[in-house]
Amino acid sequence: MTFRCSDDAAERHDPPLGTAPPQHDWLLVEHPGPWPVTAPFGADLPTPLLRELGHPELRILFVRRHGRAGAADSMTGPRRWFRSRAGAVHSGRWERPDDLLASLGDDRGEPYADPLLLVCTHGVHDACCAIKGRPVAEALARRWPDATWECSHLGGDRFAPNVLLLPDLACYGGMPADAAVSTLEAHLAGHVQTRWLRGVAGRHPAEQVALGVVLDRWGPAPVTSAAPRLVTQDGTFDAGRWTVEVLGTDPLPPAVRVVIASGRRAEALLTCRTARPTRALQWDVVSVTTRSVDEMTPSGDR
Repeated sequence: MTFRCSDDAAERHDPPLGTAPPQHDWLLVEHPGPWPVTAPFGADLPTPLLRELGHPELRILFVRRHGRAGAADSMTGPRRWFRSRAGAVHSGRWERPDDLLASLGDDRGEPYADPLLLVCTHGVHDACCAIKGRPVAEALARRWPDATWECSHLGGDRFAPNVLLLPDLACYGGMPADAAVSTLEAHLAGHVQTRWLRGVAGRHPAEQVALGVVLDRWGPAPVTSAAPRLVTQDGTFDAGRWTVEVLGTDPLPPAVRVVIASGRRAEALLTCRTARPTRALQWDVVSVTTRSVDEMTPSGDR
């Protein structure tokens, strides 16, 4: 039987919450294909350009429409780019690689008001992404043809299929195709369902966990209705304790303090391509207490 990392993770009941990507700044480049395993590196964009575009908090993804038209070999003519940062998306078109540098300037491109639904289908990076991502992309594309894009590697292969929503940066994993439309309809209506939630990209993992716990306990609510902030850390990822304070708006409590313990799970193969087992992070909620806003830690006392 062929090993599939996402099936193995599901059998182990690996918790997805706290595993959303760390970047909060995203550049999407329409690139029908083929996508190399190292995309965006290794394609037809010059490596010096990609290095000039990149910085530690920026993630560059290739995107394409679902289906044969989206994966066509022809890449002539203008293609789209999208830049998501600070809760807003701008869009433009590019023909030459150097055109992409324009996307990094302030107020470049046109404001893009609609959400973007990105589904990782990067099969040469991990087979699970293609096998499980493409049915989700097909379901979402039928419902939101203009908003849905297949994308290159999002991370978290063992949680395939992986979906990222822009601009709110919510990330879902393990969501089957028959649940995808209803889950994202609820999300876009401001009723986040936490069953498949991996977290919010750009947040510290402990903040992602605390946010998910608050939404699960007092929601449904929009993912933007709570603002988590890590206030104390004791120890390391391998063995630590993290205190996160979450300020919320109705229907969530105005203030919640969440204490979380971190550790490592047993060794396992976390991707389809790896031959070396790894100990994934484990996040366990120790306590959840409502507070008054006056009891919360001032931002300067972190």
